Amino acid sequence: MGMLPIPREGQSLEEAYSTISEYCEFVPVWGRPTPFYQLADDLSGSWGKTFVDDLIRTNGMIPLIHMSFIDVNVTLKTPPGMEASLSNPEWRDIYKKAALDIVTAVKPLYLSLGNEVNRWYEKYGITGSNGFQHYITLYEDIYDAVKEISPQTKVFCTFSREIVAENREADLDVLQLFNPQKMDVLVFTSYPFAVKTITVPDDIPDDYYYRGAHYMPAKPVGFSEVAWSSADAFGGEQGQADFLLQLCGRLTAAQGIELHFVGWPWQCDLDNDTTGLMKKDGTEKVAYTVWKALFTRGGSMLLPLKCDLISHLIGTVHKEFHTTGMSLQKA
Repeated sequence: MGMLPIPREGQSLEEAYSTISEYCEFVPVWGRPTPFYQLADDLSGSWGKTFVDDLIRTNGMIPLIHMSFIDVNVTLKTPPGMEASLSNPEWRDIYKKAALDIVTAVKPLYLSLGNEVNRWYEKYGITGSNGFQHYITLYEDIYDAVKEISPQTKVFCTFSREIVAENREADLDVLQLFNPQKMDVLVFTSYPFAVKTITVPDDIPDDYYYRGAHYMPAKPVGFSEVAWSSADAFGGEQGQADFLLQLCGRLTAAQGIELHFVGWPWQCDLDNDTTGLMKKDGTEKVAYTVWKALFTRGGSMLLPLKCDLISHLIGTVHKEFHTTGMSLQKA
């Protein structure tokens, strides 16, 4: 379980990392943010020492390194002065070298070689100079090269379960294009409340995540980002807590999905963003009570929820809402 530490009001960055370490095992790392071709330098320099060594690893957590090739408006991120496409040999060499330099710099347990890559697939299709097939061949080439120097590193790319900007589900047929043997974990980002037809967690179909997982049977599934808003329009704090319970129950374990890791985007709310597990002033939301209970009962990884755990969590959330006079929908 993991998240990005966003300090509450008046809290230092060091305090924020220390706070989440009690109930988190990993932290996503993007750089400053940094383009992929500069990320290895950041990680091997003073920035990496501060964030990866001092704030993450010293607090007993591990980094999940993200290396994305997608720039704004789903264009190709390139070094200054370079005009390239996914098929350009020079650009491909730069991207591969960047990945291997990152692995050499920090030997990460988790390395993502592209974030929400299916957005590229939906825009450019399979063929052409920017066709998605060029990314797949590059990904598989880098996968093999990473394993040669760091066999323990789990390599994957992430897929967006929703196209948030368009308030719809993503096309998951892209998953059948990948070799499952070269995808150590099947990883999604997911904000289901962004879909027009989904307002409360109970609106999410039971097979919502299985529709993706079935393309790679028996593959462990992870969420690098997954969240539900605590805004009143989506059920408030109760809706957020219900979603977290259902994410780890009926939507994954009950579907036969091995849930490998869950990454909540951030600890505290941002301006105009209510997906944090705490409010901006640090007040814990009910979903954070669920998060802590899952962490405590699940140990070092999320296990399929048993009846006694579900009862415990529902009872805990009932108790939280009893103090505010609110009712809890059946999880």
